[in-house]
Amino acid sequence: MVSQGISLLGSTIVSFAVMWYITLKTGSGVAVAGVTITTYLPQALVMLLGGVLADRYPPKRLVILADSFIALSTLILAILFLKAVDNISWIFFFNCLRSLGTGIQMPAIKSMLPLFVPEGELMRANSIYTSIWCVIHLVSPGLSGVIMSFVSIVGVFFIDVITAIIGVLLLSTIIMPAREIQQTRGNPKEELKQGFRYILNSKSLKYSIILYTTFQFLVVPASQLTPLLASQTLGDEVWILSVIETAFSVGALAVSLYMAYKKPSVPHFKLIGFSAMLFGAVMILLVPSHNIILFTALMLIMGIGSPLYYTPLMTHIQEITDNAYLGRTFSYVDLFSSLATPLGMVVFGPLSNVSIPLPFVIPGALLILLGVRVKNRKTSYCHTMQIY
Repeated sequence: MVSQGISLLGSTIVSFAVMWYITLKTGSGVAVAGVTITTYLPQALVMLLGGVLADRYPPKRLVILADSFIALSTLILAILFLKAVDNISWIFFFNCLRSLGTGIQMPAIKSMLPLFVPEGELMRANSIYTSIWCVIHLVSPGLSGVIMSFVSIVGVFFIDVITAIIGVLLLSTIIMPAREIQQTRGNPKEELKQGFRYILNSKSLKYSIILYTTFQFLVVPASQLTPLLASQTLGDEVWILSVIETAFSVGALAVSLYMAYKKPSVPHFKLIGFSAMLFGAVMILLVPSHNIILFTALMLIMGIGSPLYYTPLMTHIQEITDNAYLGRTFSYVDLFSSLATPLGMVVFGPLSNVSIPLPFVIPGALLILLGVRVKNRKTSYCHTMQIY
């Protein structure tokens, strides 16, 4: 966790720095969109392959190789900038390479924890990892701004290389328990089909992935359109947007730390259902909130709900998935959830142009209904692995 936290910190700082560098250098929305596309599209394209590799080979080795590949790509980009070859197209190209490495890395990271964490402690372990993620996303914007005030974009690139090296060295000291590794070297397409059939044959796993994807789709307005709502109801000052984003991160961090300290005794799907209802209610209440204090308080409450669905759902999937299929399972989980965000923007983005309350009230109401359904679902069905 420490190794990946250090590596993630460097990568997140670079992500903010690149976005700001492109924005200040070009002032073009198209160029900014290019950064977003090159950050997320390549990793989505290779994520399924990453799942196959995670089931074929030791995940620790894959994470080290992927981290090293990302660091090497960043190092070459830094050298190009030092030689004054600072064309923006190079940023897009190496951003794609970094994204490819991330797509290979993500399924391997999520498939590692269940290999050496006892099943009864997975919830706390995932809570700790979520806490690290929250801290990084809380401090990264400020750190990135401070660093860019003293060094050039090249210096930021080198910071990412250094954090990646530290992360790789720390991870290399860990002895991973042996597990069943697929010895076949068949067609990756056939292995992906096997993974997909494995998911389809498990009612609990299939239900969990559909639930996660649906949740991700319905919360898109909360994650992507809240700044637009705040700018229209509270004002378009930068400090307002910073305050509400910070409030969300603080709420998420507080609950993650609590869940890491004291493992909740509440069943996974009770927490998930409560989180969905909480998200839905807050999304609806944000619309009439024209006071900065009230708006910030609601964002804090929404942040509290975030770990209550993500952490137990990821833990549940880890608990019910056979080790031999962990990589492919999480490649599908990450792929579907990644596609849910742009799909949600396609649906709710134009809706916000019609009326800004609509993309908050409609999915908010649907989340409340979803939460009630999930919360009342039979626990035995949700916690039992069923293979046919």
